[in-house]
Amino acid sequence: MLVALGAMWGGNPNFSKALVLEGVSPPAIVFWQSLGAGVILLVTCLIRRIPIPLDWQAIRYYALIGWLCIDLAYMTVVVVVRHIPVGFLSTITVLSPLLTYVFAIAIKLERPQALRVAGILVGLAGVAILVLPKGSLPSPEALPYAFLALLVPTGYAFGNVFSEIARPKNAHNLATAAGTMFFAAAGGLAISLFNDSFHAVWVAPGLTELLLGVYAVVSAVAFLFFLGIVTRAGAVYLGQVGYLVTLWGIGWGMLFFGETHSHWLWLAVVVVFCGVALVNFGPRRPGPRAAANRG
Repeated sequence: MLVALGAMWGGNPNFSKALVLEGVSPPAIVFWQSLGAGVILLVTCLIRRIPIPLDWQAIRYYALIGWLCIDLAYMTVVVVVRHIPVGFLSTITVLSPLLTYVFAIAIKLERPQALRVAGILVGLAGVAILVLPKGSLPSPEALPYAFLALLVPTGYAFGNVFSEIARPKNAHNLATAAGTMFFAAAGGLAISLFNDSFHAVWVAPGLTELLLGVYAVVSAVAFLFFLGIVTRAGAVYLGQVGYLVTLWGIGWGMLFFGETHSHWLWLAVVVVFCGVALVNFGPRRPGPRAAANRG
């Protein structure tokens, strides 16, 4: 299940690149992907008779996670994959655990610990290897997009920390995921209508529309796998998926888009992995919501 989840999450930038190359706008991609995943999760909740909270705390949670962690992060993915390789983006994305720890320190959820702070510094060194040497990017013009890609792990990290402090009490993960996806879909719809980039899938449906549907299904199934792993093996075990996401992302990019990478990127992968390992394996306090996050 861990390997399959890594393959699905690692495929996200590849879905985005394929769709944007077909002319689908970033907000339209996010709208259809989130809406489809939300519907699948909602049906799952109805079948299992899981209530979806609709109080103010829950709505605030859905909105912030949906708009900042899904809309902002996913739209950034779609924008930058035009200009940087999928493998590069996959390596950047694995920085999420490091940034999560930084945010947790900033709001005093965590205390600085030497081993994990060292992991952050090692991870930053990996980023430097990615963006500084010549040959690590396709061209110098791609450098601004490489820095823009940092919004992706930043958005994920914000979601991790916000989930810790503001998750609706006693809410099932499937319920919160469904609500979040619908709010993310609403954000994507609003932006696509505002900038006149909405993609009507019912007009001359073809391979592009099929790919959008597959993307939505994969997103929903990936979350169900996520829940299954956390329930059976715990969050620490799940943390290893970040390494698999990067490797799968690089592999998918090489398979579907013929990407090739310099030795600088492979060196950066090793360095970033070491940094994330230091953060993941460093001593940590038990999460107060660990029990709530299971099942």
